[in-house]
Parts: sequence; C-alpha cells; structure tokens
Amino acid sequence: MSDELEAFVVAAVLGASGYLMWRRNMRAIGLMEGTATSRVATAAKGYVELFGKARTAGGTAVRDPIQWQDCLWFKVVTERRSGNKWEVTARQSSTEPLALEDETGSCLIVPGEAKIDDEQDPDVVVPDGSSRRHKIWRVVDGDPLYALGFLERRNPPLAGPAPGSVAADHAELELLRVWKRDQPQLLRRFDTDGNGRIDAAEWERARRAARAEVATDVAHDEAQARAAAAAAPDANIEYRLRPPEDDRPLLVSSYPEADVLRRLRRRSWLGLAMFVGGTLYVLYALGRYLA
Repeated sequence: MSDELEAFVVAAVLGASGYLMWRRNMRAIGLMEGTATSRVATAAKGYVELFGKARTAGGTAVRDPIQWQDCLWFKVVTERRSGNKWEVTARQSSTEPLALEDETGSCLIVPGEAKIDDEQDPDVVVPDGSSRRHKIWRVVDGDPLYALGFLERRNPPLAGPAPGSVAADHAELELLRVWKRDQPQLLRRFDTDGNGRIDAAEWERARRAARAEVATDVAHDEAQARAAAAAAPDANIEYRLRPPEDDRPLLVSSYPEADVLRRLRRRSWLGLAMFVGGTLYVLYALGRYLA
C-alpha cells in the first residue's frame, strides 16, 4: 500500500470514528441537560436523573480480585507489554447490585445493565518482575453517584395468573383435562346422582372446583414469592433504576454531573475535530486524484 493510499485510509477511518464519537457524546450531553435532577422517592416513574451516594444493596461483599480492597463495584483490565505497547489480555467486572441513596430513599442498580463510567484514573498494579499490569477502577461505599436511567418501583412479580384472566381460564381448562383422563376418580368426585356419567350440573361443579384449586395454587405461589422477596438482602430497597425499553442508556458515574458534562464536551469537540480533519484530508486526496 502506497503512503498516499495509507494516509487516505487512515483519514477516512479517523473521520468516521470522530463522527461517531461526536454524535455519541452529544447525545449523552443532550440527555443529561434535558433531564432534571429528581429525588428517588418523589420522582415520577420514567427516565430520570439522580444524584446521591453509593451504598451497598446488602448482598455478597465485593472485593477487587487484585488488591482485595472492599468496594461496591470494580472493573479490572489486565494488559501485557508487547514491545512498546500494552495489549489487553483480560477484563473483569463485578456483577453484585449496588444502591444509589439520597435523602428520600434508595434505588437498586445492577452493574450488568448499566454503563458505569470508568474515566477516572485507575489504580495501576504491576506485579514484581512481570510484564503484566492491572488497571483497577472501583466504586466504594459513600462515593458520590450520578445516574441517568428508568426509575420504577420494585414489586415482587405475581407467581401465577390473576383470577378471571385468560391465563387463569387456561389453567382451569388444563386442570379439567387432567381430571378427565382419570374417569373413575372424576366420577367418584362429581357424579353425585350415581348414574355413571357427569351431567351439566355436575360438570359445572367440577369447573368451580378446578377454578378454586387454581386460585389456591396461585395464592400459595404468590405467598412464597413475596416471602422470598422479603427475605432477599435488598428487600428494603423500594426502587430500581434500569435501562429504558428504547435505546436510551442507563449511565452511572462516581463523578458529579458537571464533571461528567465537561468531559463529554471535551470528547465531543475532539470527535468533531477528528471528523473535520479526516473529512478535509479525504476531500483533498480525492480532489488530487480527480484533477
């Protein structure tokens, strides 16, 4: 590949990368500036901006795997030296939920669902005599926590269909089919006149019995589900912050909003500069080629 062609390819890639960087960061800036900061307990259900402190959700204790320091979340990137460059060989992040707490309440955040900001300077650990290094980012208890996501109240899911619903009717019919396979048992239970068959009135009684049994099973399963939810370590956390159904992100940062916005603006300007510079060179090169 000639030097001119290589420069053309590099400029095209630089311009495309810069455009994507500019667009991504401007979108994040627009979301942050267009969403007012709310309080956990008083925010309406929907896409909200929250600011508080990082707190444990009450689950398993989290420690980073390199220095074994207590934290609420960690990310470790392991790199190996190759000549004058460092190449990434492994990545690891914690998955234990954490909570954002303000003066009104707490909401649960699941790291696997969130884009957690790792732009702050990491701890760098280089084992003695090793060509490897570990970069470690952490969120610890009490850190400031900024978040942008979809807030909803947490409710234990229903264990079964609601009475009178299509699902409940289907469960009732399935139970009646099971009973019909055992005709002797069905007759013993519902053939009240002893004529060896189930008439309309007796079949209606069987339907009511099936409906009652389905309702009893649903109530039992719901009770078990609610008991399990109440026993969970995070049962006292009433709200949850999750990604919305559309393409808006769930963003979490251990920096205040103003700091995050400053960094996003710098990155958007850098992306715009890359886009303009790459595009100008591509146009210049095409003009020379077509001249």
